[in-house]
Amino acid sequence: MNLFERLSKPILEVFPGLDTGDLMFGAPPNPDMGDVGVRMFEAAKKLRMAPPQIAQRVVGEAHFGPEVVEARAVGPFVNFRLERAVFARDIVAAIYADGERFGSNGSGDGRRALVEHTSINPNASPHVGRARNAMIGDSLVRLLRFEGYDVEVQYYVNDIGRQIALLVLACEDPGKMTFDDMLTTYGAANARAETDPQFAAQGYELLAQIEEGDPKAQQRFHAVTEMCLRGQLGVLERLGARYDVFVRESQYVRDPRLEAVLDALRGKDALFTDEEGRVTVDLSKLGYAYEEGRYAALLRSNGSSMYFYRDLAYTMDKLERNADLNLIVLGEDHKLYLQQLTLILEAAGKSAPEGVPYAHILLKEGKMSTRQGNVVLLSDFLDEATARASEKVGEQWPDVPRDEQNAIAEKVAVAAIRFAILRVNANKNVIFDWASALSFTGDTGPYIQYCCARINSILRKYGELEATIPDAFPVETDAEWALLMKLAEFPDTVAGATKQRSCAPIAQYALETARLFTAFYHDCPVLKAPEETQRVARALVCAATLQTLENALGILGINALERM
Repeated sequence: MNLFERLSKPILEVFPGLDTGDLMFGAPPNPDMGDVGVRMFEAAKKLRMAPPQIAQRVVGEAHFGPEVVEARAVGPFVNFRLERAVFARDIVAAIYADGERFGSNGSGDGRRALVEHTSINPNASPHVGRARNAMIGDSLVRLLRFEGYDVEVQYYVNDIGRQIALLVLACEDPGKMTFDDMLTTYGAANARAETDPQFAAQGYELLAQIEEGDPKAQQRFHAVTEMCLRGQLGVLERLGARYDVFVRESQYVRDPRLEAVLDALRGKDALFTDEEGRVTVDLSKLGYAYEEGRYAALLRSNGSSMYFYRDLAYTMDKLERNADLNLIVLGEDHKLYLQQLTLILEAAGKSAPEGVPYAHILLKEGKMSTRQGNVVLLSDFLDEATARASEKVGEQWPDVPRDEQNAIAEKVAVAAIRFAILRVNANKNVIFDWASALSFTGDTGPYIQYCCARINSILRKYGELEATIPDAFPVETDAEWALLMKLAEFPDTVAGATKQRSCAPIAQYALETARLFTAFYHDCPVLKAPEETQRVARALVCAATLQTLENALGILGINALERM
């Protein structure tokens, strides 16, 4: 998508070795410098020329049309002064033509992606920290689909291990239990195992039966973990997270493909038996340079598999699906795990998924009071956010029916949480502040939703929009032009976010667009514009802004509201 073809085409005629992706257009930092600028850093890498030299040649040799009033070289940039009406019409027409696809560069067309995210132990309810995994993963999936990728979302069900065995042992009739019952039962079972060696031993015996393929044990584990999984998904669905495939860890306890991995490790003298009789990898033999994390145990002394062994098999399974892009979202405390996994796979001549790590979520107010004492459960967090949003919605719109207030409050709560978390780069901690996140003003998701509701109100009062973009498209103010330039940046923002594997740029873009619309709203009357051509053009700018914001919020998993 090239919204500035009138500028890029003459430049490409001077430099045939370039393509449109080498020319990055944007608004100059000061309107006095021009209406739009193009930087030459990307072109310089390909042409092996100094950026200022390229800029000078563009000004001296490119033949622009009459819609370009002036082209001036400023160091590594070329700044243009334009007939704004011509370019404004081009921008709005492009948004109208592409609609829900505006902003997509099609970088994933014909390509497949596999994304694994969240994967909570069945004996736990999702907590706020895990929520960041789910939101980052879900938004990356939305971003990749927006770019045209065929995406498969996998949830790795950790349905085997000592903790799960204790839970299964304690659940006499899982069909009659709720998810909360399961959580309470696990807490009691875990405490009992600490003081009752016989009970703990029974857990290991049950785990051994799973390893041996005992069908009754498999059925018991499946019944318990399936109940837990449904409970977890019920909470995650409130955030909008969805999954396509659920892969169970237990299916990899006897995976024959791992023999080839073990043989490769033996060939590199990286496999040994430790003091506990476990088959262990010495990663220093594979190029690992640190003492911490040097060893990774794969098999117990009795030959049963450990989680790392099973994870290797699952990872190989994912790789064999031959996706063009294979991502795994994981906490920063699992970076070492992924590094270990990658080294072992590379030793066996295989690749590894690309990790998308994230840092922690901290609450400004400190700990919330929850059933777990010191863990902030996501269900409690969402209930609290919805309650606070409902109070605000009721205060601002007391005449709106209660059912509608509740529906709005739920969407506002999700917007507040998702935006507050997604706008922060994944490698930085999020400090969550209730008051700030739920505000209808400031740097928040609800503020952007309110902006969308305001635009919808204007368009309802305006009536039916024009079917085609009129030739006369006046742009009288800097506020109009600044907003249009921001709309034109959306495809580049999406491209950058895809490359970075981060939706933070999308969140920042949506916020800046909402701010510029607010300035436009105050400076440029739409319904009471002095001229009919202005009224039409500004209504179309409103519609183009709404479409762009809806597309951006869709990537973030946030609803753009019609009324607030």
